[in-house]
Amino acid sequence: MKARQLCVVSICLILLLFESAIAETLFFDDFEGNTELEWPDVPAITIEKDPGNPDNTVLVFDTRNDQTNADALFLKGFEDMTDYTVRAKFNIIGETAEFAAFGIIVRAQLATEYMLVEAAQKRLCCGDPRENILNVFERGGGWPIVAKADIDIELDEWHELSVTVADKKLTVALDGKQIAEYGKVPYPKGGFGIREWKSQTLIDDVEIFDKDGSSLAVEPRNKLAITWGMLKADQQ
Repeated sequence: MKARQLCVVSICLILLLFESAIAETLFFDDFEGNTELEWPDVPAITIEKDPGNPDNTVLVFDTRNDQTNADALFLKGFEDMTDYTVRAKFNIIGETAEFAAFGIIVRAQLATEYMLVEAAQKRLCCGDPRENILNVFERGGGWPIVAKADIDIELDEWHELSVTVADKKLTVALDGKQIAEYGKVPYPKGGFGIREWKSQTLIDDVEIFDKDGSSLAVEPRNKLAITWGMLKADQQ
């Protein structure tokens, strides 16, 4: 009887592990031409070879000379998502006098209403003199910072930023290490995107996966209609 019970428990554990292993990657793009995306026809975004690695193709997001405050790019088809993780690699290669920042948007309601996690190098604005900082913004009525963390990034360095939203909790990881969290996210669902402010950044391996984890190593899928939305006019 004990042997049978042990066997049943073992089977249940195997099934749980198997279920976790096949958690779905809902979207992945390494910008190597593996997805059919509609890109907005604006000079701020291009698909180019990585200057540091000609064998790699990246998204280049450059708003250093932008005069329209168009800074956020949203992916359509995920507006009803609730709990998920967004992960992307980024390399800030160009800055202006005040900014060198790259951000991930989650739970987006409108072009000016969302949660923003922004990693900044040599940020000289907002009354914060620290050179390297990560800010979590509850975008809506202004730009309130609800969480922050000191980080160590420099220009022309690759890093991986990951943002998870589950219920009202937002968790941030940089290069695989959890560095910040916020437990009062006001938006129950919403899409995601990327934000660039007066900087030039290389972006690669953008992925969104469900709350059970990434399935990229198992079977990546593009199961939803994938279209990058137009750049949204915004202002900080």
